[in-house]
Amino acid sequence: MIKDFVLNNTVTAFVAVRRKDVKEYNGNTFISFEFGDASGRIQGVWWEPERFAVEELATGDIVKVKGTVSEYRGKAQLKVGKLRKAKDEEYSLADILPHSIFTKEELKARILSLTERVENGHIRKLLELFWSDEQFFDEYLKASGGKLWHHSFIGGLAEHSLNVTELCLDISKRYQHLDRDLLIFGGLFHDMGKVYQYKITSYIDYSDEGRLIGHISMADSLITKKAAEIESFPPVVLMKLRHMILSHHGQIEYASPVVPQIPEAFVLYYVDELDAKMGAVDRIREKTGGTGWSEYVHLIGRHLYFGEEE
Repeated sequence: MIKDFVLNNTVTAFVAVRRKDVKEYNGNTFISFEFGDASGRIQGVWWEPERFAVEELATGDIVKVKGTVSEYRGKAQLKVGKLRKAKDEEYSLADILPHSIFTKEELKARILSLTERVENGHIRKLLELFWSDEQFFDEYLKASGGKLWHHSFIGGLAEHSLNVTELCLDISKRYQHLDRDLLIFGGLFHDMGKVYQYKITSYIDYSDEGRLIGHISMADSLITKKAAEIESFPPVVLMKLRHMILSHHGQIEYASPVVPQIPEAFVLYYVDELDAKMGAVDRIREKTGGTGWSEYVHLIGRHLYFGEEE
């Protein structure tokens, strides 16, 4: 696994080609790569590539690669010696793509349990309509919560959504005026558009629809259409549900069509931000081995400190 690579060692591994750029230097062709597996990513370079790699190898391919771990500009780099496409029976997709620590069955049971707590009949029916669509529910349970930053693994969307919902309900115990049904719906569905925003092959990337439309707009459209299937769905309730989704990024400059303007939307925004940040922090902590300082994290503009070894 990439996380186990040691500087100056020669390694053989099965990895996904996340990026491939054919370049020239001093009149010679070489390939710059980004490789990935369930444990992480590493840059790669093949100075004397075989013709098939230049002409046929594509992003998303799984390859068997042998090379030497070196350092370039302060980061690990794999100097490729040999590379070929992997055969299906040679690797497990679980080793290529990271997964939630929870099984699909565990995530599903927690989601249905929260759905049963919804008291408003219309909101509960709306949730049940989505869950009764087996294809959607399966994709929801499989979807990633992000591309790289937080919960970027198989099952990440469901895990993140459950964290957010359960944290929102914890907060509702302190503030009794909050509508728990809105919090449950918002927690479970604020990111549901990510079912379609990301495509999962041998790595996680944006779909065309994800880039051009975005998960917030997609979720709002899907919820509005599904609510239309329920007889006499109250317009005011639907408006509040849509507001929960449309405002959950909190600020216009962060791609939120509107800002939170009902109490439950404020709670959802802050809890979503908290769980996303903590998911990212956990990922960074794992990269450091749980101690010491991280590399500079550009998305939050700082290093992170995880303490000394005991």
